[in-house]
Amino acid sequence: MKKFKLLVIFALFAFSATGQNLAMNTLNNYGNTISTVEKEEIVPLLNETKYTYKYKGENVVVLFSESKHVEYFNEGKYFIKSDISWVSEDECYMTLQESNLPNFPFKKGIKLKMKITKIKRGYIFYESTLGGRTWEGRMRKLY
Repeated sequence: MKKFKLLVIFALFAFSATGQNLAMNTLNNYGNTISTVEKEEIVPLLNETKYTYKYKGENVVVLFSESKHVEYFNEGKYFIKSDISWVSEDECYMTLQESNLPNFPFKKGIKLKMKITKIKRGYIFYESTLGGRTWEGRMRKLY
């Protein structure tokens, strides 16, 4: 009976140690499995394109490149420049870098999240979130 108890205890110990090792392994600990798998390249929907929208009755021109975003107000007199980080083809974060827009309440480094919700007949419909406030908008593509 002692031998049976000792065998059961030894078996339980062996299984629990193996289970702990398995539980402690993450995807990164499997070595070559992850490092050989390349990240899927994100192709943003708004790349090297120009759009416009109305703000207080005036046209605003918006330029998108792979990593930059610029909005021009008052026929180019004022601007907002941001860096873009795409997290998917239709979602990005814009980090404010520079602005000379009068009474602009935001400072360098603030992040805006933009999610493209629909593309239809030359318009981009989107949802933006900044500082806990979310709103919807649309831009028309300039050709």
